[in-house]
Amino acid sequence: MGIKTVEARDEDMDRIFQVACDAFGRNEPMWDVMYPKHWLAEGRAKGADKMRKTNRADPCTKFIVAVDEDTGAIQGMSKWNIYAHNTFPDTERINKEVGDYYESDEERQFASAMTAIFLGLRNDAIEKSGGNLVSLDILAVDPKYQRLGVGGKLVEWGTTRADDLGVEAVVESSVFGKGLYEKNGFVFFKNVEMKSEDERWKGRSAGRFAWLVRPKRQ
Repeated sequence: MGIKTVEARDEDMDRIFQVACDAFGRNEPMWDVMYPKHWLAEGRAKGADKMRKTNRADPCTKFIVAVDEDTGAIQGMSKWNIYAHNTFPDTERINKEVGDYYESDEERQFASAMTAIFLGLRNDAIEKSGGNLVSLDILAVDPKYQRLGVGGKLVEWGTTRADDLGVEAVVESSVFGKGLYEKNGFVFFKNVEMKSEDERWKGRSAGRFAWLVRPKRQ
């Protein structure tokens, strides 16, 4: 079975979101925060729509799928952000075009607080690089195709772009999934607990992630 990686199309987004939801289940609190009710049909439709709109709104975003070369079946997905030639994310415009997917002000505000923590190290790295950085935002493999090299192919797509550009690559990995990235040249720096000091969210957490950086190739 051969595996190839290609850029996703609009019509792939429902399948892509399904793959991510099946892979993460209810084991990734930040996924629950970013995509409310993703375990329900309504939430999955909204999540796929959010990805579709993000792909259209953000020129730095690349959704990549790993497909079976014989059947064309999508086995895994990744979302890479390519900041090259002094380019920075236009977050305000992108968020406006993608829209709001939260049902209450409380959940919207909690998501905003957790997203600020989640993106903090990445945004610092983008700033430090002068807008020249490759960032892996999401990677998921359909459980039916795990341990077959699909994840490695998806990582390779982004690290190849980083090497072509001569820049670092960064990832916020699940704490237990960082081995895949370490095998591909990423260096683990620290685990980050996503808890806000705001009294409104005392006792609430969006989980943890591992921060890894792949040095640029000389």
